[in-house]
Amino acid sequence: MTVIELDVNATRLAHLRWEMDLEALVNGDGTHESLQGHEDCVLGTWLYGTGLGRYGKHASVWQLKAAHKTFHQVAEETLAAVAGGQLDSSLEKMRTVRRLSGEILYLLTALELDVIEAAVSSARAKNIPSRLLRMLFPAPEALPLLSLRDHRNVNGGRNALDVTGARLAHLKWIRDLQWAFRGHGKTMRAQPSEECTLGIWIHGVAMKELGATGELKALDAAHKRFHREVDSVLSSLRHGKLRRADESYEVALAQSGDIVTLLTRLQLQFVDSGLLSSQNSKL
Repeated sequence: MTVIELDVNATRLAHLRWEMDLEALVNGDGTHESLQGHEDCVLGTWLYGTGLGRYGKHASVWQLKAAHKTFHQVAEETLAAVAGGQLDSSLEKMRTVRRLSGEILYLLTALELDVIEAAVSSARAKNIPSRLLRMLFPAPEALPLLSLRDHRNVNGGRNALDVTGARLAHLKWIRDLQWAFRGHGKTMRAQPSEECTLGIWIHGVAMKELGATGELKALDAAHKRFHREVDSVLSSLRHGKLRRADESYEVALAQSGDIVTLLTRLQLQFVDSGLLSSQNSKL
């Protein structure tokens, strides 16, 4: 099988479904099925057939390859532990599988963002005739990655969250936050969590339509902590507390990964609800 183009949204959801099926098996609720090798599943086939060659200049694709290979290895070990009746071992390995699964979701999104930023940079460079002029031009405006799409004419006045944009926006924020360390945070400002698009969606239509589900409450908690830690980074930098800023940055980075995973879980759980939409994303 040759996979020339990867549907990133479909791949994320398929990967998450497989993880959930494996967890069901570990918990005694599923059926044993043979696991494809890391080179044989859709993501692995794309990585070794097209991905590494096409996007090899991006570190994220190599990190994705490594995480994906390790995921399959640990998943195989988990299946072996289940088959051998080693419950404690299978549960421990399943925790590792979940962590690696989150890394894969995050790295797929990171590669998406890498490709978008490279395309924007390339297009901008082609329109500017010389290196000197490029140096004089201001930096391009941030991409409008996060948006609420109005579906009043489709589903009775509800707003759907662009989940593709939401994932990308939080990764973009983390990357932009790295630049704050160079400028000591003087030029960056963060919205309160309840005022950003994701926060508005969580506390508006999502809570109203979905109720306080476990995944939604976890997303709300991760999102609020992300904003608190971003505020802490910027405040610490403005006061010259670099160690504190770095500690807060590491927490914000971890929360960003949790947000990507939780958004994807909600996307899978409520795929037919009309409350989450996703942009077409191909690599």
